[in-house]
Order: sequence, then structure tokens, then C-alpha cells
Amino acid sequence: MSKTKLATAIGLACVCSTSFAQEEVGIDLGAFELVPTLNTTVGFNDNVTRSNDEGIDSWYSTVTPKFTLVNNFGLNTLRLGYQLSRGDYFSSSADDYTDHLVFASLGYELNSRHRIKTSINFEDGHDDRGESYSIGNGSGLNSPDEFKESEVDFIYSYGALSAKARLDLTLNYRDLDYKINTTEYKIRDRSKSTIGGVFYYEIGAATDLLFETTITDVEYDFATSEANSLDSVETSYLIGAQWQSTASTSGYAKIGYQDKDFDAAGRENFSGSTWEAGIVWEPLERATFILDTVNEARETNGDGNFIRSKDVSLQWRHEWLQRLRTQAGVAVGTDDYEGSGRSDDVTDWDFAVIYEFRRWLTFNLGYTYSERDSNRDVIDYDQNIYRLTAKVTL
Repeated sequence: MSKTKLATAIGLACVCSTSFAQEEVGIDLGAFELVPTLNTTVGFNDNVTRSNDEGIDSWYSTVTPKFTLVNNFGLNTLRLGYQLSRGDYFSSSADDYTDHLVFASLGYELNSRHRIKTSINFEDGHDDRGESYSIGNGSGLNSPDEFKESEVDFIYSYGALSAKARLDLTLNYRDLDYKINTTEYKIRDRSKSTIGGVFYYEIGAATDLLFETTITDVEYDFATSEANSLDSVETSYLIGAQWQSTASTSGYAKIGYQDKDFDAAGRENFSGSTWEAGIVWEPLERATFILDTVNEARETNGDGNFIRSKDVSLQWRHEWLQRLRTQAGVAVGTDDYEGSGRSDDVTDWDFAVIYEFRRWLTFNLGYTYSERDSNRDVIDYDQNIYRLTAKVTL
């Protein structure tokens, strides 16, 4: 199961109470406003490398300052920013890391019928030992698995927001380059180029039908031979809807067909169903439920030709008092590594209590439990993480 896709569903939660988000105040710099934030965390991890034996347990700390320049001009927004993440494990210095993220985005409305959204991100980041490509072999690495990833995203929208029909044309490019350069590891470096489109047709006051298609060219930088190349072309066609049926409910659902055609004749191609859905429900003014599910083919992280993934997640948020709220969530998924016979069941539980001590200071006391149950016993693991986070704004 990949990192949670709840961001899509959460984006639909525009009806949620604004008190769920800490107010961020910026510094006026003339044309721009500088918005600084600082997140600091102290916690305990009882299985740092996701080992199936005793593993490493350690207290840890993270410090994440973020600086965003914002320029709102008319209906348009320009954002530029930088984020630094530093993590230190007190009993396992081999797992210390320093990540960098540089980002920029522009939302520009040419007129009521033509809009552009574009973003550029560059991350100098890492996978923890025992995560992604080092699953079951975290102790085999001497440090976190570092990578550089760049992404460019562009969306052109045609049609007024009040029009019966609208069209989004999308372009996306992502390049992933890991630091480790041995044959075993460098086969994962790759780039993905995607072109697609989504057509929306209004069938009700708050409901749109949608038709979506994408074509993605996946190219790997290295292969041991042409017969083993993971290069492929992915094509998907989906039909669905998005809605805001009442003041308390919004969501989207898409189902369709996905095809993955490998360049190497020795790798078996794939075609089958795919879907995505997310629902945000506010039965009470202070309570929000978010359900998200996805079924798709993803790039392999070392085994087989690709990963056939099915994920479901559910979050519950409740605001008990003006400054006190809780959130709880569970995510379950199945990853089938096609061509290798491997199958993993992954479960994540998360609970947090959030207290807004001041407008500029919020505390988050949280707990996360993660578990992998595979038909390959060597990569089974369970992990408990306890943490206290403080978020500081101006």
C-alpha cells in the first residue's frame, strides 16, 4: 500500500469547519506575504527499520521549518516555498536524515473560460530503512535510502465554472533518481510522462458527470538486459461523478479500465478494472468522516512486474471544544506483486488529540500502529510510534 491518498478526499472537505485548521499569519513584504511555520516533534518508534525480529527501538525528534511566499493578485495566486526536514534518532544515528523541498505553484485565470494551474516541486528526500525498496532488509543499509525527485504539473481548464460542460487538459512529468548506484538498486530510477484530460458535464445543481483518460510513458534509466526492462506505457479510461449533494456531503467516484503494456516481450502485460472514490460526510457541525478507496496498478518496488494495489481508508475528525479536537483513522490495503507470487496485507491505525493552546501554537499528541502481513514471512513487521508535535506560526 502506498502512502495514503486521503489528500484527494480531504480536498473535497471544503465544507469542513475552518476551526479545524490553524490560522497562519504572514509578514507583509510588499508584493508578497511571507508565511513561516515550524513543526517540531518528539516521539518513540519501537521498530525503526520495520524488522520482523526484535529490531531497533529509539526515541527521535524532527524539526521542520517551512517558508512560503504568497502573492494574491485578483483571482490569481502565486506561491514559492522551501521546507527543511531534519530527523534524529537518539539510539540509531544511522537513521538520521535531512530532507529539502522546494516548491512553486501558480493559479491564473485568463478570463472566465480559461484557467491555468501549474506547479513545480523538487525534493531531496529519503525512504526510511525498511521502507519501499529495502522492505525486509532495512539493516542491510547503512543510512536512509536517499533520492532526488522532481515534478512538473500543468492543468489547462476550458469552460466557465458555471457552464454546463468543462474540460481539463493535464500534463505531468516526474523524475526519480536514487543515490545508491549498485546494480541491485539503480534499476528503480525512472521517469514518468503523463498526458490526460477530464471532461465534466453538469447533470444537476451540484453534480457533474466526468469522463477521464490518461496515457503515461514509464521509462527506467537502467535494465540488466532488454528482456528485463520495466519500461511500459499505461493507459486508463474512467467514468464517474463528483457531487456536493447537500451542505454536509461531497464526494467523487470513478471506475474504468487500465492497461499496462511492457516494452519487454518477456514481461506479461496487464489489463483490468481500476477505480477511485472519496466521500466527505459531516453528519454534525463538529464531526467529519472521510472515506477513500483506490484500486490500481503501481510501479514495483523490487519484486515482480508491477504492484496490483487495493486500498481503503477511513478518517473521523471531531471537534469537542473550540480548541480541542480528535482524529482517528484506519487504512487497509492489499498489494499483489504480479509475476512474483508475493502478496502483502498492510494495515495502519492512527489516533491524535489536537489542542490549540494559542492561535499561533498547536499541540498534537498522536499514536500510529502499522503492520504488514505477507506470504513472505521475512518482510512481516509491526510498528508502534508515539509522538508529540508542536506547530508554531506567527
